[in-house]
Amino acid sequence: MTDEERQLLENTARSLLRVIEQQKDTIAGMEAALLEIYRAQFVTDHRKHETLARLRLNLKVLEAEGQGAQFLGELIRKLEHWKP
Repeated sequence: MTDEERQLLENTARSLLRVIEQQKDTIAGMEAALLEIYRAQFVTDHRKHETLARLRLNLKVLEAEGQGAQFLGELIRKLEHWKP
């Protein structure tokens, strides 16, 4: 491997790590916002159960499609512990 190729590889790796960190930051912010929005929906136990049922249905669809299920599953687990 030449010095030029090594430098290109290092720059690419640094750029990729920067993008990953930016995505983590974005996801953390989105999760915090979503949790707060759903918490506001939990005015009663009934509303909480309705909301969680819809989210669980969406989770099943995402699992079947093989995308986004891990994030939504974790979000549901966090919401289940909240009291209206």
